[in-house]
Amino acid sequence: MDIADMSSRVLLQTYASILTELVERGVTRSRNAPVGDIAEFLVSIAYDGELAPPSEKSWDVRGKDGRKIQVKCRLVVPDSKGTQQYSPFRSWDFDVCVFITFDAYSYDVMQAWEVPAAGVQALAAPVPHVGATAARVNTKTRFADVAGTMDITSRLQAVMEHLD
Repeated sequence: MDIADMSSRVLLQTYASILTELVERGVTRSRNAPVGDIAEFLVSIAYDGELAPPSEKSWDVRGKDGRKIQVKCRLVVPDSKGTQQYSPFRSWDFDVCVFITFDAYSYDVMQAWEVPAAGVQALAAPVPHVGATAARVNTKTRFADVAGTMDITSRLQAVMEHLD
């Protein structure tokens, strides 16, 4: 199938069918843009954990070890010079945050970091117009410089490689 030959309407219908199939397989939980659900799904497998209920505001996955894990992700164009913001933090009731960048063209995991909550708070910049406790970091943030941070890129890449 050559998607370049498809009409925009057929592309949208195909995309909707793909999103429905991903929900039915349990890879995503909604038919919204799938990157956030995919990130949480990968982390739940990598940490042998459980996804949080959809209404949970502070964390996304509870790891097998009991830690509460917040997941933040972005689609990034490889070799892009631009900086993209992760969604803001509105609360700090989590133990670690996993930041993931995905290749915007393939959804391959480009980079993944596990950062302790205290380190995230130290890095995050306030976002006053979003709320008093809101803060965010971006895709150019140097996570490796934060004490206790772990590069988990290969771990998440391995999970992605084994998705069927």
